[in-house]
Amino acid sequence: MSVNTVSTANPANNTNSSSSANNASKSGKTGKHETATAPSYAPAKKTEAIETPKDTVEISEAALDSEKVKGNGHWKDFDMDAFQTEIRNTLMASINQSKKTLQDAGVDFVKYNDDSILYGGVPKGTKAADVPEYWNAENTSKRIVDFAMSFRSMAPELSDEEYIEQVRKAVQLGYKLAKKDVGSMPGPSAQLFNDTYNSTMKKFDDLLEQAKKKSGEN
Repeated sequence: MSVNTVSTANPANNTNSSSSANNASKSGKTGKHETATAPSYAPAKKTEAIETPKDTVEISEAALDSEKVKGNGHWKDFDMDAFQTEIRNTLMASINQSKKTLQDAGVDFVKYNDDSILYGGVPKGTKAADVPEYWNAENTSKRIVDFAMSFRSMAPELSDEEYIEQVRKAVQLGYKLAKKDVGSMPGPSAQLFNDTYNSTMKKFDDLLEQAKKKSGEN
């Protein structure tokens, strides 16, 4: 997730990201900071096996440049590893649900491509996988955006517009990581992923528009 306001990722922290996220869910904390109003939306991990590409995702220095964050708030110390893991877990749970229902149905898979967040090559007219309502694009995207926005109080030095833009970049990287984890998927599952991403970005667009209107009124 390309966030310009967080500390640079390093390999040593990657092994701790999963435990950080779990601790955040249990104790109401993300890293060192209290997040009593930030409930974890990550469901219990599923045990179904999925194909995962052997290569790994590396987060560039530029993408995680912390120098642009100034002020007295805690945003510069935000635990990005834990945040990314929560986003990834939410997406993976949704994807695994759809993949499980289609893996033995003989549905053609859409190949993984790393040139876009979205899955390309989904046949035109493909409907998103039929999953329980909890896992559909609308509800999954709402949980992701609600989770992302629940950390707003940690960045008082940022305007609403700045915060929304920064956290949206973080969520986008979360989608990239989830897609990397899953690899190729059946067409309906890939469509569900695309629909969920588009719904998530639409919600951020709406929040950003509201923030701009509020700023203009002040």
